[in-house]
Amino acid sequence: MKKMTFAEMKEMQNDLLGFAQKTAVVQGGVAHLKMLWMHLFLVNEPAVIREILVHHSHQMHRDPFVSRVFKRFMGNGVFMAEGEFWKKQRKLMQPAFHATRIREYTHIMADYTRDMVSHWRAGEVLAVDQALTQLTLRIIAKTMYDVDIAEGTAVIGHNVKEILSVMEAQLKMNFIPPKWLPTRLNRRFNGAYQKITELLRRIIRERQAEGRDHGDLLSMLLSVRDEDGEAMPEQQLLDECLTLFVAGHETTAAALTWSWYLLAQHPDVAAQLYGEIEEVLGGEPITFAKLPSLPLLEAIVKETMRLYPPAFGFGRAVQEAFAVGDYNFPKGAIILFNSFVTHRRPDLYEEPEAFRPERFMDKATEPDRYTYYPFGAGPRICLGNMFAMLEAQVILATMMQQVQLELAVTRPVELDTLVTLRPKEPLLMRVGEQRSDLTAPIKEDVEGETVSYLS
Repeated sequence: MKKMTFAEMKEMQNDLLGFAQKTAVVQGGVAHLKMLWMHLFLVNEPAVIREILVHHSHQMHRDPFVSRVFKRFMGNGVFMAEGEFWKKQRKLMQPAFHATRIREYTHIMADYTRDMVSHWRAGEVLAVDQALTQLTLRIIAKTMYDVDIAEGTAVIGHNVKEILSVMEAQLKMNFIPPKWLPTRLNRRFNGAYQKITELLRRIIRERQAEGRDHGDLLSMLLSVRDEDGEAMPEQQLLDECLTLFVAGHETTAAALTWSWYLLAQHPDVAAQLYGEIEEVLGGEPITFAKLPSLPLLEAIVKETMRLYPPAFGFGRAVQEAFAVGDYNFPKGAIILFNSFVTHRRPDLYEEPEAFRPERFMDKATEPDRYTYYPFGAGPRICLGNMFAMLEAQVILATMMQQVQLELAVTRPVELDTLVTLRPKEPLLMRVGEQRSDLTAPIKEDVEGETVSYLS
């Protein structure tokens, strides 16, 4: 066990990712630190990750430091719930993400992607991360709530971005003022939160009045009854909808942003992917049945999330002491898992910093689920992991059928490492060769470039 200095605590608060990487080099796969009175463990050893998350998940809750921030927005939704209530909500929502259901979403994902690209034009420079965020926001609204928010994605996206920005700031604060206190951050949060909840309440109440089963998640939530025959309270409905509204689009948009960033830096891999897509799909839309014939597409998405896992870190608070091998985890300890660190360990991956999709081309030799865990692991593995993988592959393939993108900036891309792993600044990319007859009006001329900031 190593006692942390105040300088190390400050470093960890300001740059958790960098601190975790440095600590792993010095202390190995399991680092035991003492932060004032609290035991802190940084775990990136696959065997220990498996034992903790699979066999001791019932003895832990979510990290309270993160929970205090996320609960303000997600309430008691499935992402934040604990214990028996979490099990109940998870069981209720799981069918919406079953493979037999999500395969039906393929055409929505492809159609909306084609619609997005149809408004681009050759030579335009756009913030691809913002475009993809609006796209995945529109997709989650349609697939989960059967509403098309095409006209409102910019406004909704801005409000979600506001909330995430406030949450990022609060994650760095030692004291978070109560929501009712009119601080600058609280005013920003409350204003954005109110606009999003008003939209979701309207969707919920219109669906309740309609009384028709749309076969989506919202219909399932509205139809459930407890042991007393009571429907789910509106606030709980709202919490679940808010949870999926944010978690259901933010991480996929981040993964796709990094995919385009990496492909732009590796034109040989991009050319191989264009070739695979052309050979398998030709000019036809992608379908669920065609995905097994696109192994490089899947491998590129997986390798992207190895290098840049959107949900790169998460924590657990020990509620009941347990041991894993020689490691004792006392009650009250905080355990931090960081897939970014594990995914880049040189003893686990050959050339860990290199973009090599072929790592995932052979099922017999690809990394196991605890060496590679971009969606977490154990009972609390991401509820929408299959949805996210499908969405990322469908969007990337559909975009590549129609357009080429190249980086429009030469400066290094810095990481934003608080809520999700994203570029700190908008990722500007230039639309290259159009693969179909796409036209769009010029939006803004900046220094001779057509620039589209989709915020």
